Amino acid sequence: MKSPPPGVRLVMEAVCILKGIKPERVNDPATGKKVEDFWKPSQKLLGDMKFLQSLREYDKDNVPVAFVKKIRQTYIPNPDFTPEKIKVGNVLCVDTTAYETSQ
Repeated sequence: MKSPPPGVRLVMEAVCILKGIKPERVNDPATGKKVEDFWKPSQKLLGDMKFLQSLREYDKDNVPVAFVKKIRQTYIPNPDFTPEKIKVGNVLCVDTTAYETSQ
């Protein structure tokens, strides 16, 4: 999937952050400046046969403070980061969003 629905991209960014996966630096087509892009790392995660298992087994009680801070600052206040809005893109992402916002 080259260009996922915005909700899928948003949820996968949050998943990458929680898993400590770094974004790639790519050129923004609009500005030409380098921006952080989590989509390629997200595609690798989604291609992993044990991806869902890794989400189920994620140690939510020991998330590094920096990861929690980033999620709370960037994603939780985002009005598009709700299960209702994400549902348009993907059911898996709805479940993941509900989990992340409950933390």
